[in-house]
Amino acid sequence: MIYRNLIRCFSVALLIALFWTGANAQDPKKGEQLFLSNCASCHKADMKGDLTGPALGGVQDRWSAFSGELYSWIRNSQGVLADPSSKANGYATALYGKWAKSVMTPFPALTDADIDDILLFITNKYETGCADRNCATTDVATTSGATNEEKSGMGSTVLWVLIFVLGLATLFLARYINNLNRLAAQKTGGDTVAEKSFLEILLNPTLVRIVVFALILLGGYTTVNNAIGLGRQQNYAPTQPIKFSHELHAGQNGIDCQYCHDGARRSRHSVIPATNTCMNCHTAVQSGPEYGTAEILKIYASASFNPISNKTPGHGAYFADTTSAATRLEIYRQWLKEANKANTEIGDREINTQLAEAKALLGKTIEWTRIHNLPDHVYFNHAQHVTVGKVACQDCHGKVEEMKVVKQYSPLSMGWCVNCHRQTKIQFNDNGYYKSDDYKMYEQYHNEVNSGKRNGVTVEEIGGLECQKCHY
Repeated sequence: MIYRNLIRCFSVALLIALFWTGANAQDPKKGEQLFLSNCASCHKADMKGDLTGPALGGVQDRWSAFSGELYSWIRNSQGVLADPSSKANGYATALYGKWAKSVMTPFPALTDADIDDILLFITNKYETGCADRNCATTDVATTSGATNEEKSGMGSTVLWVLIFVLGLATLFLARYINNLNRLAAQKTGGDTVAEKSFLEILLNPTLVRIVVFALILLGGYTTVNNAIGLGRQQNYAPTQPIKFSHELHAGQNGIDCQYCHDGARRSRHSVIPATNTCMNCHTAVQSGPEYGTAEILKIYASASFNPISNKTPGHGAYFADTTSAATRLEIYRQWLKEANKANTEIGDREINTQLAEAKALLGKTIEWTRIHNLPDHVYFNHAQHVTVGKVACQDCHGKVEEMKVVKQYSPLSMGWCVNCHRQTKIQFNDNGYYKSDDYKMYEQYHNEVNSGKRNGVTVEEIGGLECQKCHY
């Protein structure tokens, strides 16, 4: 019996080691998701510049003198400030004062593993510009020995070696016990115990039950974890029918987001701009810096615009509905030859390619692929956030002005929205929306802000976490 219990102990140790390995391997990608959900509204994603909160690059080095206190600070900064016995109390108090006593949102639900993932992501982002250190294009010199990710990798290797050794030890121990039982039976004249092969040992009922139990646990964990991410499409960057570059238009040319997405300030939807909005500029701008006439021709084809009806740029006319497709394509061919006359790389083959792509859009609406899409049971109003809340587009959509191809920047999860409402302070004094007669309920908050009793009011405090705000 003692031998069987010993085998069970080894098997359980092996099972625990397996789960501990999965639970303790640091994951910078998970850290990125946690950062975006909990930290991105107050800290810059490049980890180098200040925002509502300080730049996070090098935060572990700044807290290295206070062993373990960084975790306490992240979970409940006010607790560290209120504890005079804390090693980090002096540093935390100075930091609190430097940032005008702005209260950091507590995150008591974050585990040590979650915080490790976030810190790994912060380190990688700060030093290499991306979540995964391996995606950096250049080697980054480090002065503190092995990086967090390298340490994590070494730790995982040791654990897997330990698991392998435990597995072998369990197998050989079971074989050894079987042989002892067989020899003991021979000496006492009892029933002969057959020698078991390694396969028979592996198929031992106790071991099989443990493996089945482990598979059930692993399957349940995987199912729940994948279900949480069901329907999420963070970093989704589809190919669009026209290669529109936000980096060029919003970045280099400085076009305001709401010039094209004008619905954001006055309605629930930000709206996809109509082709006529494009034509406000492209009746005059007839060639792009990267794709030349190729993408602009698609816009002309969709808008039924005739670029050579008048030689003066910006004074073209539109085709009549009765103008045939063949006539339009011939005019576009003439325009392409004229517009690309100085470009020797554009020959008849390239012109034919551009005409073929434009032909599919003649007189048709451009069907852009939607990137951001909330579930049907979620209500979101752009005007409430943009006009009333004064939320910058980049807070939710990232630095679109730097994106050549737009992607979904934020997770748009419920947790991400809830944390934003907990952290975001309302612009009370400079916002007529909260000063009208219909909102006298906020008078107490106004008085407390003006008297200095509080340094701001969060969305949570005016009902921003009520279920009916987003689900009704």
